[in-house]
Amino acid sequence: MAKLLIRAIWKWPQWLLEVFSWGKSFKNNPIIGSYWLNLCGLHVARVVLAQVLFRFRLLLLAPLVPAADRRDFLKKGYILKENFLPQDEFQRLRQALQDYRGEVRELVEGTTLTQRTFMTRAEREKLPALKAFADDPRLDHLMRYCSSKNRPPLFYVENLCNHANVVPRPDPQRDMHADTFHPCVKGWLYIDSVDDDNGPYIYVPGSHRLTWRRLKWEYRQSLEACKRGQARAPGRYWDGSFRVSEQALREMGLAPVKFCVPANTLLIANVYGFHRRGEAERRSNRMTVWMQARDNPFNPLFTLWPATTGRVFEWVWGQVLRRLDGPRQAAGEQRVFCGGFSRE
Repeated sequence: MAKLLIRAIWKWPQWLLEVFSWGKSFKNNPIIGSYWLNLCGLHVARVVLAQVLFRFRLLLLAPLVPAADRRDFLKKGYILKENFLPQDEFQRLRQALQDYRGEVRELVEGTTLTQRTFMTRAEREKLPALKAFADDPRLDHLMRYCSSKNRPPLFYVENLCNHANVVPRPDPQRDMHADTFHPCVKGWLYIDSVDDDNGPYIYVPGSHRLTWRRLKWEYRQSLEACKRGQARAPGRYWDGSFRVSEQALREMGLAPVKFCVPANTLLIANVYGFHRRGEAERRSNRMTVWMQARDNPFNPLFTLWPATTGRVFEWVWGQVLRRLDGPRQAAGEQRVFCGGFSRE
């Protein structure tokens, strides 16, 4: 009992700081997960404040992108651009990724094997085609604006192996959900064309907007997430990535769309909006350059030094990944990325 008390006293400053950061776990943080605080509106207050600051930063960064792109992003929650790269540049990029060899991290969800390799600046330097894409001013401006942070994203190469020969596990990516409580973005440049065979991305246009109906839904979900044991409804409530039912979508006046798109399509989406991974009808692969930009939603201003901040953020994330990889490497589980993402 004494040890638990000492641990709680030691952890309270951290838990409190997490309330003013991107912390979202209702299970691991007793302040965020307090039923009484959320009954009084803690979660809703965090959601509203994050949205207000996000819109403020977008306003400041508006000169980065054309008005049409701003309208699309604010109205729909995503920007979609087919034939983003000139065809010869895209083919060089595609071939470079197919020939690339490097460390890969794997995750099994359902019968889908997700393989990702973190493409640091040093790794991108080895692949001129990827470096040219990452440094493209059009992409740079879009990601800096949509993230509202004015910094480059983290870059990965990702491959989804559908109906892989793996032991099936629960697949939370197939459930319609929001990633977290605040606006943040992910981006994909599709190296392969996407259709029902390899599982299209599904997004709910307009679900990124904080309407009164969405706010009431957020409030109800926060109270569910605070429950413990058998009292908690099924689903990933506790981690702050709330799942939404079809009925709830209809009540909010929302409907999903499916992105069946050709190769060389760029998609940037606000993943506070509801989305999920579509079902793949057959054994197949889908490769993308995957981008992510997420940090403290309560910072009222954007960075003034995007390149430097991007490098620092990338270095810190690389250290986190190495730390997470330690036990896996000790167990001899390290794998190597290869062109077709073959499982060794």
